[in-house]
Amino acid sequence: MGHKSTINVAMRCGLEITANARKELIKWSTDEHAFFSMQVAFDVHIEKRPNNRQGNMSFSLFFDNGSNEALSKRLNDRVAVMECVYQNDGFLATGFHVRGRREPVQTNRRLPVRLKFLLGRSAGVAMPIDLYTSIRELPIAQERSEYVKKRIASWEGYLRIQESNADVADLTATFSMASFNEDFSKLSIVCSGLKGNEWNTIKGFGAKMKGLSNDIGSVINTDRSKKVIEIELSRNYKEMARRNEWHPKSYKEVVFSNFAELSQVKRLRKGFKDLQDGLAANANLEKVLFEERPVVRISKKQQELVFHNELNEFQQEAVTGAMTSNDLYVIQGPPGTGKTTVISEICHQNVKAGLRTLVASQANLAVDNALGRLLTHQDIRILRYGRTDSIEEEGKKFIEENVALNWKNVTLDAVNNQLQSNTEKEAQLQDELVNCEVRLKKLQQDLLSLDEKIKQKEEAEAQHLLLSSEIMKLSKKAVIYKKECEELVGNEADFNKLADALNKEITQLEQVIQVENMSPETIEQMEKLEPQLEQMRFYISYRQTIHMIDESENAIASIGKELELKSNKIDTIHVFVKQLDSITKIDLLKNRLEFFGIVPTFNTNWKMTELNKLIDSIKSDTSSGEYSEWQELQKRLLAAIEMIERLLKEHGFLPNAVKRTVNQKYSSVTDIHGLIDRVGKFLIDPATKSSLETRNYSAQKYDNLDKIAIALEMLRERKNYVQTQGGNLEKQNQIRLDAKKMFAVIKTEIIDHTNQFISEIEQERSAMQRNAESHQITLSDLQRTAEKIQEEVGTVDETVSLRAAKEKLKQKEQVYADYMDKKATLKRYINELDAKNSEVDVNNQRLQNNRARLQVISEELDSINAERLEQESQLAPLVELLAQNPEEQRQQAQTSLMTLSKKVKKLKIDKERLPINHSLQNEWRTLLTEANEYDLDEIRKLYVQHANVIGTTCVASARRDFMEEYPTFDVVIIDEVSKATPPELLLPMLKGKKIILVGDHHQLPPLMGQDTLEELLEESDNTEEKNELEKLLKESLFERLFRTLPKQNKTMLAIQYRMHESIMETITPFYKEGNYGLQCGLTDSDSVRDHLMESRYVHRKDHLLWFDMPNEPKYFEEKVKGGTSRFNQAELTMIKKLLMDLDKATENAKNAGRMKQEDKKSVGVISFYGEQVKRVDRLIQQELIPQHLHCRTGSVDKFQGMEMDVIILSFVRNHQDKGGDIGFARDYRRLNVALSRARELLIIVGSSGMFTMRTKHPSSREMYGRLLESIKLKNGLRNLEGTAKV
Repeated sequence: MGHKSTINVAMRCGLEITANARKELIKWSTDEHAFFSMQVAFDVHIEKRPNNRQGNMSFSLFFDNGSNEALSKRLNDRVAVMECVYQNDGFLATGFHVRGRREPVQTNRRLPVRLKFLLGRSAGVAMPIDLYTSIRELPIAQERSEYVKKRIASWEGYLRIQESNADVADLTATFSMASFNEDFSKLSIVCSGLKGNEWNTIKGFGAKMKGLSNDIGSVINTDRSKKVIEIELSRNYKEMARRNEWHPKSYKEVVFSNFAELSQVKRLRKGFKDLQDGLAANANLEKVLFEERPVVRISKKQQELVFHNELNEFQQEAVTGAMTSNDLYVIQGPPGTGKTTVISEICHQNVKAGLRTLVASQANLAVDNALGRLLTHQDIRILRYGRTDSIEEEGKKFIEENVALNWKNVTLDAVNNQLQSNTEKEAQLQDELVNCEVRLKKLQQDLLSLDEKIKQKEEAEAQHLLLSSEIMKLSKKAVIYKKECEELVGNEADFNKLADALNKEITQLEQVIQVENMSPETIEQMEKLEPQLEQMRFYISYRQTIHMIDESENAIASIGKELELKSNKIDTIHVFVKQLDSITKIDLLKNRLEFFGIVPTFNTNWKMTELNKLIDSIKSDTSSGEYSEWQELQKRLLAAIEMIERLLKEHGFLPNAVKRTVNQKYSSVTDIHGLIDRVGKFLIDPATKSSLETRNYSAQKYDNLDKIAIALEMLRERKNYVQTQGGNLEKQNQIRLDAKKMFAVIKTEIIDHTNQFISEIEQERSAMQRNAESHQITLSDLQRTAEKIQEEVGTVDETVSLRAAKEKLKQKEQVYADYMDKKATLKRYINELDAKNSEVDVNNQRLQNNRARLQVISEELDSINAERLEQESQLAPLVELLAQNPEEQRQQAQTSLMTLSKKVKKLKIDKERLPINHSLQNEWRTLLTEANEYDLDEIRKLYVQHANVIGTTCVASARRDFMEEYPTFDVVIIDEVSKATPPELLLPMLKGKKIILVGDHHQLPPLMGQDTLEELLEESDNTEEKNELEKLLKESLFERLFRTLPKQNKTMLAIQYRMHESIMETITPFYKEGNYGLQCGLTDSDSVRDHLMESRYVHRKDHLLWFDMPNEPKYFEEKVKGGTSRFNQAELTMIKKLLMDLDKATENAKNAGRMKQEDKKSVGVISFYGEQVKRVDRLIQQELIPQHLHCRTGSVDKFQGMEMDVIILSFVRNHQDKGGDIGFARDYRRLNVALSRARELLIIVGSSGMFTMRTKHPSSREMYGRLLESIKLKNGLRNLEGTAKV
């Protein structure tokens, strides 16, 4: 479990102590010096923590409370933990505390090391580089724990379901009678007070007498009719009952609790916590479980094994791979491929290697099947751990309470067998001794004869060596001469062949030369043609140059006109730019732009459009007056209002809040000024002033004040009006300003654009000027060229067409070219003829030389062959002598002599010891026969102590007593992995230094209680739970590991021995993966898997049948009222007929002598739906009660792992719904399990139309279509009457 370390000796390490750490240390010692001097060195386990704030590496040092004896004694076996940081090339202790005795010390995240601490800075000891490297590379424990916690959260769905199933209230009942069985292992009680369903519910529950603190055991069986409950007692209560120390009759009530199931969930959760805390025996386990592509240690060297069992090549590969691998090995075992044989062989190999093995599985049956193969091996000590009632009979021999008696009986049988054979053995020893002595004498004589033969052979070898050497030299020389001779003969043939070829070629060349020769007249005519051609070329060149001169002059004139136009345009645009400042209207600007041909940019166009909109807005405004006039009016109104308000306030006059209609004629600046003037005149009127100056109340004063208030209201209303008008005018004023700014911007942009336009035109003008200059230069060159050509040509007749001149030149050039080609060809032929004549001379000389050499070599070769034949005749008798092998015969004789001598010596010793062995065996027999309870108990203790193969279920491996007794195993083998949930698998995996997983991901995932995952999905209303379950169905842990592990860590067992080959072929498509493929290991499956039955529906040659139900309403499925399960009455009727037929066929087979009378044919009736299974079970138990069949029923999921002679599979689903749903049957794994349960005969009852045509899933149609075709090929498709269908 601990972190593997290469540090084996004590390492010196500096240690400084902070005040905080010292404060805690002195609680256990006088000071730090006394504390660290109580031992020379300390075994510590270093755990890395996150760096501190200063960035220093931080650690926790756990002092081992097992190996640090002095410290452990001081701390009362508790665990000391010192918090440190790496500083000054050593540790700085920042804290110290003590934890409980059960605190884990060794984990996968901690480094075990033995340290000698040197205190203080003055120690001056640098940390060893190995230690520093190791602690630096340690993972941060907290981060690893968080990683595991996050990844393992995906498994929570399993535990939530199990907790939900386990959450059942306790049940209490009274009991009147209680009785033990013979060995006090079980207690039967007669109960009352339980309701109908409760009798089934309490199976597996713990039982506790009211008044006791602990469970007495667990319920293993109930009989409702007799009201009897059978309880398997726990070990303590068994012993108490045997000693008569416990009397259940003294109690009246018993409580049944599902505490055991809840405890199981707690154990599963503890497994999560142990993995999270790094407590797995294999430090690589968490990476194996959670990394997408787990990295495992690869062993390069494979072990050479001697196998105990007879294994096929795939099984041998699996065992060898499992023994060679380090961390993990995965074995995929399709149905019937011998997984149990492989497991037993691995156990044998582990025992031979001195390793302790745990064999675990989700179910007890798988554990007992695996252990059952190991019963006969004397070196294997099996211990079976678990509830006795759940263990099969073979496995019960190896539960702890039975191992001593079983070992005693097995050993006693062996001793008795040896004693019985002792008399015979003495006679056998004497006979064998005499025989061996006779053989010894003969071997000694043979050795003398062989020594003489060896001497003769040595002399022959020397002579043979000499002759062989001479013959070899002659042979090599002959080979060289023969090869040369062959080469010379070949050369002569080549020379003759070459001479013939050369003569033939010379003749052909002479004929060609004669044909190709030209007349002198033709040659003279062609020689005169060459200067004519030169003159014509000059003429045409002159005419072409004159034409080019004309073109250049025209181009220069055209460019001059364009330059003049460009200059005029530039002058015109400059005029426009000068006029631009004087333009004040946008329309005029547009007209001028159009007149001068200037196209403004897109942005300028947009601004001109916006400016037009502003101008239209200004024109549409009806406001009168200037903005300054309205501002001045507003100031005067405010002053008048303020003065009147003050006047009214001074006189304490409160105007009535009555809204008056204002005369709308005061709307212009002048009118409102006039209103203010009228009010002012009224106020300065002497009568008004006089009435206001009167202190006393008067009607005149009141009327005047009222008039003044009315005037105030009018002025206030007009003030609002003026503010509105002023705002409008301000807005219009702003629009005008914006328009002016925009117009200025537009003009600026047009100027910029116009200047750019002028610049572009000037650039074009410059380019045109350069072009004109270039044309002028070209013109001058052409004129000079024309003058030179004219000097050569002289007078030129320009009336002749240039085209006609060119055509005439072309014709003459062609004639001259043909002449030159013919002349060159003729010259080449002549040269070639000369060369061939020279080759003929050389070849003739070589031929003469070759013939002379061949004569010499042939004579020498004849001489060598004669000499070699003479020497070979002398060698033949020597070869015959050397062919003999007296050395090997002598070695064999010597070996036989030594072996025989040892055997004689051993036989004499065995003969002398025989009376002693006989006496010891008698003593052993006496001791074993008379062994008492104490002796058996001592045997039990020794056996348990040295047990090397322990078998239990996954969950039981986490029970506290088992954990304490067996904390780790060298190897953990888990069978039927696909049937266990990941939390269940984790428990035994935590214990294994090496883990071997055996399963098949092409079979079904685990059941959750009594339900499949799909059934739970259908029944669950919890969305979160449904999502979790759907994830679990996608890819199992086993499937992911088999997919991602390297080839060295996995294999598939590809040869099956269970099924008839025809049945096997229905599942082979599920196992075609890469190089893997399923094969049949039965040499003659027709014979080995002959079901021996002959009846109306089944014939002996049949091994695969499908009774096809029509896809019609009469044969449709039905649904249970208030439930989700389904049944099919038509299929039930067909199954009834088949079972009756099979029962009769079995009886006939017995009567015909094909089967023993006591034998029964095992028949399994299975279905995808539980309701159909219930009805089949009722049909068998209550109606049919077959006499010659051993029938078993179950759902396909629950039948996984079982096998029967005959399987009847009921499909159930049959309807014409639009969706075409076939429910659970669409899972290929469920079909694979269903098809692979039968050994001899598989019968399907269902609608082929429903499953191969109507189902909506294409993959399902393909899968069942393939099955149907396979059955048709075997002529196994039947109608309801049993007649074959095509």
